[in-house]
Amino acid sequence: MIMKEPLLLVILVLMAGGLAFTLIPRQSYTACTLEAKLCPDGSYVGRTGPNCEFAACPSEPGAVYCTSESRNADACITLYKPVCGWFSPEVQCIRYSCAQTYSNSCFACQNNNVLYYTEGQCPTG
Repeated sequence: MIMKEPLLLVILVLMAGGLAFTLIPRQSYTACTLEAKLCPDGSYVGRTGPNCEFAACPSEPGAVYCTSESRNADACITLYKPVCGWFSPEVQCIRYSCAQTYSNSCFACQNNNVLYYTEGQCPTG
């Protein structure tokens, strides 16, 4: 009987340790690539976070973000008031600017690649 109690104690300790090992969350680390995205203001941002997504660009002064209502407009008026439609980060651009000039904000937001627009034509460079 004396031999069984220490053996039982050892088994219980091992079981508790195994249970604790499986229940304690393990941290996983992700190494992001060293890519950079050119922001509309000329600055660059890198990838960050657990999904290695590009960090947000600094707020563009005068930026108007497209809403679901503006994207689903039935028709756009033909008023010429040019805006620069800036593409979302998912769009891979070859040159600056990662944007396109539209005749007005309605047409810009109908393009699902446009995240927001600013007044006037897009910069060239």
